Amino acid sequence: MHFLAQGTTRLQSALQALAAQQTALTTQLTSQQQAVAAAQTQRTNAQAGVTQAQARVPPLQAAASAAEAQVAEAQQDLLDASEPPQGIPPATWRARLAALRKKLALAQTAATAAHAKVTEAQQGVAQAQAQVRVADVQVSAATAAVQATQAAIAALQLRRQELQAGLTEIERMNAEITRDPMARAALQEVAAQLSARTASLEESLLVTRFELEDAEALLAGVLTRRNELSTLLDDVARQIPEAEAQQAAAQQALAAAEAEVSTHLRDGP
Repeated sequence: MHFLAQGTTRLQSALQALAAQQTALTTQLTSQQQAVAAAQTQRTNAQAGVTQAQARVPPLQAAASAAEAQVAEAQQDLLDASEPPQGIPPATWRARLAALRKKLALAQTAATAAHAKVTEAQQGVAQAQAQVRVADVQVSAATAAVQATQAAIAALQLRRQELQAGLTEIERMNAEITRDPMARAALQEVAAQLSARTASLEESLLVTRFELEDAEALLAGVLTRRNELSTLLDDVARQIPEAEAQQAAAQQALAAAEAEVSTHLRDGP
């Protein structure tokens, strides 16, 4: 009877401890599922950014092609006027050449600016795609954390079921002994069942403990990997504004160069 009471107390304590662990894991799982939802939303927004960035490219490419056509036309006009036609005064011909050269230079400047806008738009697409990849990594890490926690909860639930079955069996044996304490055959049967059940529970407890340790190790590894990825993603996020600033500086330099060329063409050599 004393042994049964001790067994009952041990199993009840173990069940309470497992219930507390499962409650903590369930709370953790809720937070992790929210993180997955947030990462998926971020991924959806990033993909929408890719679509918007890609939509800006074709019109700019068409404008760049039109600008190149203007350059080709200006080059052909200048080539056609390379020899002075009959009956045209030299001064008039030279003025015509100067006007054609100016037209070509302006067309080339416009083409350069159009191609710069195409490059800028393509860089925007690349940046948006990089943000999608970052979001994919976040979704994968958050999903892996959820799966690890779910595995740990499943292991705890299985262990609780086994311990509850053991507790029920001990209570049945205790009732059998209490019902007829002098029935030797019944006591021997109960003792044999109790011995076998004790060995089974000890083995199950050991196996479950190992499984729980494996699940906890897996979860720890996933969390470590998530932290590493978060650090990497923070670095990428810091690099994007720097790249955008460099791109803006290049655009300003291009605009300044275009303005200088236009000034020279307008004012003459």
